[in-house]
Amino acid sequence: MAKILILDDEPANRYLVRSILTPAGHLVIEAADGVEALRLVRAEQPDLVIIDLFMPRMSGTDFVRALRSDGAIAQTRLALYTGSPADDAMLDFMAMTQIAHLIPKPSEPAELARIVADACADVRA
Repeated sequence: MAKILILDDEPANRYLVRSILTPAGHLVIEAADGVEALRLVRAEQPDLVIIDLFMPRMSGTDFVRALRSDGAIAQTRLALYTGSPADDAMLDFMAMTQIAHLIPKPSEPAELARIVADACADVRA
């Protein structure tokens, strides 16, 4: 299936996402902050990065801006994983940074798996 990087500072959130996606056949890697995630994106070239917005050291928005400004990794597929409401500001940010998928926090496992499957629909097994 797909190689997926989970970027969230909360270990419980990473565990939850990993426990849903690993049985579905995805290879899951994890980062606790944006600095670590940028390193992993460069090294591992994941098919999808699932991003929390609010983190120490480097916020999710700063991570997205850094990623999109780096030509070698700028086309990496992203999905937001957040408890923030999908208001106009968030939707504008997603449009400006080419983020096509939003995973609400919390999500039912089936909903999370469906959104990730949609995000990775064209990834080869």
